[in-house]
Formats: sequence, structure tokens, C-alpha cells
Amino acid sequence: MTKLPLEPRLDSYRGSKENLQRKAAEHNAMARRVVDHLNTLIANDPADMQQYLYHEIARDLGLTVEDVASVVMYGGHNGITVGVSEDGRRALAPYKSSAIRREDSHQ
Repeated sequence: MTKLPLEPRLDSYRGSKENLQRKAAEHNAMARRVVDHLNTLIANDPADMQQYLYHEIARDLGLTVEDVASVVMYGGHNGITVGVSEDGRRALAPYKSSAIRREDSHQ
């Protein structure tokens, strides 16, 4: 089962080239944005089993499918399926919001 909250796949560049440092920082900011969005969707969906497709997340965030797929750990080719246990719900508590519901994000 996937560990919750989800963690992003980050770029670990530590070299001295400024352009590569900037690209890594931009990638990491985008990765955190994607995973925060996913964690929020998961936290606000009461289902025990949930599925999220990369193209839907990309559309929600104005990114490419490739960007989304590159930063989601434990996902498959087209998306990620998550089983949410009670421990997972507790771990996702900081992402819980009464204003955001999964059905709102698909409109």
C-alpha cells in the first residue's frame, strides 16, 4: 500500500551550475505542488480506494502529463491508485479542507 501523505520525486542536483540549480528548484517546486494537490484530493475523498489519472491532475494544475508522471512516486503508467487506511487519514489531516471536494476538481 502507498504511504500517505504522498511524497514528491525531487531533483537532487547539488552542483555549482546556476542554470541547473534553477531547473532543479523549479522542478522541485512543481513536484511539491502536484503532490500537495493530490494529497488534498485524497484527504477530502471519503473512499477507501481512490484513483487519480495524470491527465486530470495535469489539467487541474496547468501542467503536462509528463510533468505530473515524473514527480508522482508509486504511480503507474497513467495514474496512481491509493488505498486509504485510518492511519493514512490521520496522516492526511493537514490537507483536509471542507472547501475542496474531489467532485469540485473535476468540473
